Amino acid sequence: MATHIARYAKVDTVAAAATGHLTLLTDQTRDAVFLKGRVRCGPAFSKVMLVLGRIVKMSARATEKDHSAYQEWVYGQYLKEVDATQAKRLKGLPKLREREAALAEAIRALQKEISEASEQLDTDKELYKFYDWLYEHNRQAWIQLDPIVSVQDDATFFEGFSVDESVYGRVRLAHESLDSPDAIKPGTTNIDFGIPLEREFSRIRTYRPLDLTVGAQAVQIETEVGAAVEKKIDLPESWVRGLVEVQSALMLSPVTLRLNPAFVADIVARLEAEKEKHGPRSLKFRLYPDEPVSVEIEPWGTVVVDHTSKYMGARPEEIRVWGRRRLLILKDILPDATSLDVRLLGSGMPSFWTVHVDDVELTVGLSGWTALDWAGRARFSALMPSANVSTQLMTRAAALLKSSGRMNPTQLAAAADVGEADARGALQKLCMLGKAMFDPDTASFRWRELYPEFDLTKLSAPALEERKGIELHASGAVSIESESVEDGRRTRVASVSDSTDRTTTLESDPDGRVTYAECTCGHFRANKLREGPCRHIVALSLS
Repeated sequence: MATHIARYAKVDTVAAAATGHLTLLTDQTRDAVFLKGRVRCGPAFSKVMLVLGRIVKMSARATEKDHSAYQEWVYGQYLKEVDATQAKRLKGLPKLREREAALAEAIRALQKEISEASEQLDTDKELYKFYDWLYEHNRQAWIQLDPIVSVQDDATFFEGFSVDESVYGRVRLAHESLDSPDAIKPGTTNIDFGIPLEREFSRIRTYRPLDLTVGAQAVQIETEVGAAVEKKIDLPESWVRGLVEVQSALMLSPVTLRLNPAFVADIVARLEAEKEKHGPRSLKFRLYPDEPVSVEIEPWGTVVVDHTSKYMGARPEEIRVWGRRRLLILKDILPDATSLDVRLLGSGMPSFWTVHVDDVELTVGLSGWTALDWAGRARFSALMPSANVSTQLMTRAAALLKSSGRMNPTQLAAAADVGEADARGALQKLCMLGKAMFDPDTASFRWRELYPEFDLTKLSAPALEERKGIELHASGAVSIESESVEDGRRTRVASVSDSTDRTTTLESDPDGRVTYAECTCGHFRANKLREGPCRHIVALSLS
């Protein structure tokens, strides 16, 4: 767990007048980040950001039921059955009411005195004390106060996880929808994104233009008078690992569907209308080449068909998605959506739902099922092992990616004069270090710093299957039996010696992304790829 002290000039502000001025103050201890402009799609941006705010507060896991209403009813029934002695005591109730009113008046007087005294307090100092208290008593709430914002040359990204880390949310605001008179300074930082700011998002209207400012100009930071607010930014290992697994899952070659938002709204409405009492609790996608996409909502057997869509795959597929009730988070923006894309990685695997509202995109990543969070047992990063990447190449790759802002493995391989596999491993390792993010829309890696410093020691140890796979590869246990390339797709079949010989198959697309993997070992038969690849697939991917 890494703790970073962030310094903010002041809290975020919104001036809700004829024009909404939305100012997100950034961490001043990081490199300068600056973005200022008028958002032409202000209402769409505010709606999407409100959904992101709900994502970081939600927890889809079962919680203990609240019995307070029932207990209140029981108490009421008890009062109806009190004896005569209790009834006599109730006669003194009017006097108690009078005393209650007197105390209420005294409380109002004290509140007025407190309000007058608070105007003379150093609010920034007191706010820092509150953050310090919250850090010690509720670490999870502390983390949610500071989402990650990445300002790029062409777009700005906002990212966050749900409380149970089973839902990932990312907002992409295209700079094409910004009227920006000032130069943009790309970079990544934490923003002080509090509850008042979220409340003001709901006040944005079409008749009130939205001016967005991320960061502050250097001269304003230098000349501003007053104490700064410091907050510890606690990035737990699980949270960073969750971001790595999200990016690794995005790098897999998915089944991509373009769906009508109204079709998804029908699915959400059906889920909201009735609570299932037994399993299976999944969405079953039935995909046939050149035919509309159909989905069966289990366990009711309801089948809905999107007649505006067409499955462009070469072979029939049946993919089941669990934890579908988490899609209810999208219900408020589906009526405003212009299009919706779904990326399916396979049955029981993660799915990504990208909603387009004007020039704003919201990508919601759902883990395989609710209980399997992104930072838990999932290890999709093992499909691209990076343990063999040298320190020299890592330093070179970091410098090249930071200077260019965005690169794909082919570009990095040419610039660093290394093989494409080594370049892909270096970029994947930068993601694991919190220095890069994968953008599936452009199939490239973007520079995105979760930590201000570049420290290779932050890289956590590989999981068991990945570690054993690296050992098998190093011992020469992989023997390639066949290799073929058809339409750019590369298929390799190998025998991996691990106490007994295992037959392992790995297929990748022209971009090097894994499209199919299979092994005869017990780990793969039990889990498929839901918990990441087995050691034999890892060993073959390294060969």
